[in-house]
Amino acid sequence: MKAAAAFSIGLWTGAAVLAAVGLFYMQSSGRARSDAASAADSKLVAEAEQIRSLEQENARLNAEVERFRETAAVLKSNLAVQTVVELHRRVPFRRPPEETDAVSDNWVEQAVAGGDAAVLPELEKLALKNNRRAIEAVALLADQDQAATLTRVWRSGLLTLPRLVEATRYLAATMEVNPDAEQLLRGLAADTNADPRVLSAAVDGLANPSFPVSFEGEVPVLAPPHFKPDYAERMRMLDSLQASFTNEEMRAYVDQMKAELQTRSTEPAPPAP
Repeated sequence: MKAAAAFSIGLWTGAAVLAAVGLFYMQSSGRARSDAASAADSKLVAEAEQIRSLEQENARLNAEVERFRETAAVLKSNLAVQTVVELHRRVPFRRPPEETDAVSDNWVEQAVAGGDAAVLPELEKLALKNNRRAIEAVALLADQDQAATLTRVWRSGLLTLPRLVEATRYLAATMEVNPDAEQLLRGLAADTNADPRVLSAAVDGLANPSFPVSFEGEVPVLAPPHFKPDYAERMRMLDSLQASFTNEEMRAYVDQMKAELQTRSTEPAPPAP
């Protein structure tokens, strides 16, 4: 009996030991898995934090690059406007002396002197070839066709920048006879790609309806304007253009031209043509 009891106790004791050992290994394995999962979670959190940090740094760098671009664009625009303003202060409303580009025949001068609108088609062909005197002649005859020829030349896209600057000045200077002038000038002022020299020419033309005449032959050419300027309307247009400008140098330039226009509006009117 004692031997059987001892044997039975031994069996129960062995089973208990095995159960305890199994439980220990299960708990150890569970802890190991839990530790591994925690380590994986920690690694994911660290990687996510690193990604967020890199994204924030990338966004900061992109913002810096954009600010640099904006600053460079503003500086470039200011430089261009300042150049235009300085040139205007030194030589107001004049052409460079080397720009002769004369038309050989005197038919252009005679047509302009006589106000002959029949020659406008031929003048338009010459003007589209960037002939300076032809563009000037078209402007001097603007009152004969409501500036239709001048407008087509200006909108052609064929003019070089110097000729476009001149044509823009003429377009603004003859606004009273051009029913499309206000719309065209407003569109120009709103064009973010417009060259500052062209914008400045528009301001110049509005401020001064007169411009130099290069025809000095035997037949006298009546100096512009060949119509009665509407100074109040010109002042309103300058205000409208100024409201479209974001460049402070250009806005200040408009103020200067408005003062000059105000002075011209009080001067005695020239003899009627």
